[in-house]
Amino acid sequence: MHSISKKKNLISFFILLLLIITANTMLYRVEFVKPLPNGVALGSLFDFIIVVPLLTYFFIIRKRYSLKYLLPVALAGYGIAYLVVPNGLLSSYSFVKYLLFAGEAALLLLELYIVYKLITKIPAILKRVKTHQTEIPTLQYRIEQSIYHELKPSRFLNIIVSELSMFYFSLCTWRKKSLTISNNQEMFTYHKKSSSMALNIMLIHALILESVGFHFLLHSWNEVVAIISLVLNVYTLFFLLAEIQAIRLTPFIITDRLVSLQVGLGKQLIVPLEEIKSIHYYDGPEKLSKDESKKVFDAVLADFMKEKPIFEIEFTCEQEAKFMYGFKRKVKKVHLSPDEPERFYQTLISKIED
Repeated sequence: MHSISKKKNLISFFILLLLIITANTMLYRVEFVKPLPNGVALGSLFDFIIVVPLLTYFFIIRKRYSLKYLLPVALAGYGIAYLVVPNGLLSSYSFVKYLLFAGEAALLLLELYIVYKLITKIPAILKRVKTHQTEIPTLQYRIEQSIYHELKPSRFLNIIVSELSMFYFSLCTWRKKSLTISNNQEMFTYHKKSSSMALNIMLIHALILESVGFHFLLHSWNEVVAIISLVLNVYTLFFLLAEIQAIRLTPFIITDRLVSLQVGLGKQLIVPLEEIKSIHYYDGPEKLSKDESKKVFDAVLADFMKEKPIFEIEFTCEQEAKFMYGFKRKVKKVHLSPDEPERFYQTLISKIED
């Protein structure tokens, strides 16, 4: 029901946005409404930098995203107004543009301040990563917890943490071996019986060949587009390398208190044992509906041929799954395929019973 209402909100928003753009466009291009009254451009500006952000808030942002996204929406609205309203009519209100840019610059300065604070805290963060023991010993979890201990979490900081994790895993972890765990922890790999590693290596190989050939082709047409394409390909290359290392170095972990499911670089679910309702061998459909998949945390790696998961774990209530860049989603179940299914099953059952 939630996804249906979200879809209706998006459709309603885009219909209203289209009506505002169409009405304002027709106003300046239909002959029978001319001559236009004084201040008509101010009315159009009001539509694009006040009404459109308000619609964005009520239909999209409310209760889901930060209010700071309204400022870029207002700036984008001014850009639409610049295209719709004849330029001469907007010259009297050019100060609006500078006010919006000033607000955006203030947000940028705030984000740069967060970056500055992060840089100054790096020695303390590295020391905490090396010395402080966490219940979940995976490297990514320790990095995140160390950063969030020194700095207040925010969406922008989440993005920085995701980027730092990606570059750290892709560049600095090739000599690292598997985790060292304590007596009350059990570790389970989930990639050795899948072709996920081979798939990522194949993608890296194809990406390198495509980058070289496609770059020269684009360069002969447009240098800027060629450079942008090359940067995106290099970024994707770092991501794939980091994904390989994250899969290798972040196994599933069961402790006396919780289950930690870190799937590569981009997915994480930590569930207290008391919140687990049941674990059973999966016998459901091979492909879930769109609504069902939104409530399931898919901990099965991408493969050449997607296979059915081995286990399905149900929770007593919805749990919060975390994804890259700070995105979150409530889930009711998890699907997974550990390399040692029987040992995983028996370990989890015994921990829950204890």
